[in-house]
Amino acid sequence: MKISLLALLLLLLGSCGEEIINNDEILANTSCSLIVEGMMCEKGCKATIQQKLSTTNGVVTCAVDFEEKTVVIDFDNNVVSSKELIKVVDEIANGIYKASLLEESVFIQEAGQGITGNSTNIDAISVSDYSFKFPDFSGIFSNLI
Repeated sequence: MKISLLALLLLLLGSCGEEIINNDEILANTSCSLIVEGMMCEKGCKATIQQKLSTTNGVVTCAVDFEEKTVVIDFDNNVVSSKELIKVVDEIANGIYKASLLEESVFIQEAGQGITGNSTNIDAISVSDYSFKFPDFSGIFSNLI
C-alpha cells in the first residue's frame, strides 16, 4: 500500500514540469494572454490548466506561468475563441480558477503561406508590433506665429 502511494505521488510530481504543448496540425492565427486567479500550487494547478487547454480543439500551443499567474495560448480563431478559452479555464474543478483576457493579437499571413505550429515562426507577424506616431505639429505652428 505504501509503495503504491509513493509510486502515485512520484508519477504526479514528475508529470508537472513546465511544458509547451504543440499541435502542428492546426493553423495558429491568434494569440492571447490570460490572467488566471486561483492557482495555489505550481505543480498541480499549472499542470491541470496546461492539460485542459492543450487538449481544447483549436489550441496550437499553451504555456502556463505560475509565478506571473498568466497563460499564453496560440490558437486558430476559426475553431475556438478567447472567450471560449476563458470558459474552459473557468469550468476546471467546478470553478476554482477565474480567467480574464489580458491581451489578444491576430497574426497576419502572406497570401499562399500558412502558419502552423508555434506563433514564433518567421512569417507570423503580430498586429501589435506596428505603431504609428503623429508628427509634433506644435513646434511647426509655434515657429509660424
